[in-house]
Amino acid sequence: MYFKLSASQENDLLNQPETGMGYQVVEASKADSYTREKFLVLNSEVVIEMNTYTNDNVRKVINEGIYSIKTSANYITLNAISVFNEKLFRNIANESKNENEIGAIENPVLNADGVELFVRLSAFDNDRRVDKINMCLRPGSYTTTMEDYIKCKAINDSPVERYALPYNDEIKFAFHIQPKKTDTLQRGTVQPANGKRGGGKEAYFANGTAAGTFLKQTSY
Repeated sequence: MYFKLSASQENDLLNQPETGMGYQVVEASKADSYTREKFLVLNSEVVIEMNTYTNDNVRKVINEGIYSIKTSANYITLNAISVFNEKLFRNIANESKNENEIGAIENPVLNADGVELFVRLSAFDNDRRVDKINMCLRPGSYTTTMEDYIKCKAINDSPVERYALPYNDEIKFAFHIQPKKTDTLQRGTVQPANGKRGGGKEAYFANGTAAGTFLKQTSY
């Protein structure tokens, strides 16, 4: 099943970090239950139960469009939400680790150089991690590097596999970010997750980026 959240719970999740680029895996209880369950949240707005039908429901959201799905979905209230980070999610899902490489959140915090470009990939035209009012990236968000994005396209690699995205359909949009020297990030390698191999380069912006750093949105 898939559900939609209230505006206040959407905002609550937007203010929490991602598990990986474009998604959050959360543990919470439904309003009428004390049992804690795991859910996949796409774009901080559509909640999908994690079971044998997860992939089918994700595909439906991607193919029919998130706005169409939200129109027909029932509301859900999640209590005591805990968001898994990439490392913890990989461990509970028993995903193997990329040998001799670690994810961004396990690496030191660095300053951006003010020149390098980064790209965020999404299945959604309105990626809510990109603040189009302040033209910046929200805190707790992932991207890849422009260099790795170009390489992915040049060798015709699957971005879904390379960046371990939680769906099997191709991504559709690219959001180009140029952090300022005052912005900080962590760099690493995308770890296997969601049954995908990973291996691409990733950058994690715990504090987001400064106003005016979102440059443009393009088709993938």
